[in-house]
Amino acid sequence: MKKSQLFVGIMMFYILISYVIFPLGFYHLVEKTLLSAGNGFVLGSIVSIALWYSVGKNKVK
Repeated sequence: MKKSQLFVGIMMFYILISYVIFPLGFYHLVEKTLLSAGNGFVLGSIVSIALWYSVGKNKVK
C-alpha cells in the first residue's frame, strides 16, 4: 500500500472517531443533548490527536 493511501485511510479513521463515534456515543450513552454530543466531539478529537502522535505518525514514516 502506498504511503498516501495509508495516510488517507488513517485520517478517515480519525475523522470517524472525532465526528461520528464519540459524539454519537456521548449523545446516546451519557445524555441526549447537543452539549453532550459536543463533549464527545472534544474528547474524540483529543483521542484522535493522541492516536496520531502515538501510532499513526509512525506508520506513515
